[in-house]
Amino acid sequence: MPPKKRFAPVFAAAFAILAAGCFEHSAPRRDVTAFSPAEAATLRETATFLDFSLAQDLKAFPDDLGSFPALRRVSVRGQKSAAEVPASVAAAKGLYELDLAGTGLKDLPPEAASLPALRNLYLSDNGLAALPAAVCGMKGLTYLNLDRNALTNLPDAIGDLGALKWVRLNGNRLADLPATAANWTDVRRLYLRGNGLKEVPPVILQMKSLEELDLGDNDLAALPEDLCALPKLHRIDVDGNARLATLPGSMTNMTQLTHLFAFRTAIPTNEQARVRAALPDPVRHFMAF
Repeated sequence: MPPKKRFAPVFAAAFAILAAGCFEHSAPRRDVTAFSPAEAATLRETATFLDFSLAQDLKAFPDDLGSFPALRRVSVRGQKSAAEVPASVAAAKGLYELDLAGTGLKDLPPEAASLPALRNLYLSDNGLAALPAAVCGMKGLTYLNLDRNALTNLPDAIGDLGALKWVRLNGNRLADLPATAANWTDVRRLYLRGNGLKEVPPVILQMKSLEELDLGDNDLAALPEDLCALPKLHRIDVDGNARLATLPGSMTNMTQLTHLFAFRTAIPTNEQARVRAALPDPVRHFMAF
């Protein structure tokens, strides 16, 4: 058996275990997986996962997804031959997760917006300069991964994705978030690492369900006091902001805070001591400057 074929089931099983531990990001625990188009043809009635990320015979994105009645997940991660997604993808009515990361994809057909069961969408590592319009029509999305693209802004229509719980925007060129992101009323994890942000996007202060916020490797000089008023925010990453020299005084009132990461900042020793002394005991073990 070829090495990739032999180990692929092991990788898939490990991924399934990890994914199952993430809120609103789990997929079926007992997938029937096909690792190539040829294998998929033999499992057409039972396959729940088409994992073509390591397939050596993939010529294009599959255009017959509607013929897999049990299908829940599709991955063509890293497959440059799958960069063009056909309109027929809309026939996969039960599709829960779609992984198009690293394919070189630049757009999606409008029909993709009509996938009724889609919850997890991966579009990372595609060099996207603009968000495909179809994404804003995927109203059921709870997880959206746009890491490491070339986005300088997000359209106002991104606010239509009101079901989002986890948004990854690391490694882009965003200077702000649109005001419509206030409609992400249930977002819990927001990652904006490595965007060159000079200030915290004001709309974040309206995200009352936010639990984890990653602002690392940006260009922040200060954090707004109102950030500390977010009632569920318990993890804050601001490491790698070389101009950040102080933390909000009200941070010491965040009784829910459990993790604070502030490596590689300009926070002086006396400010470090103030924060360490004032924060609840559990936080001290996770703080580092």
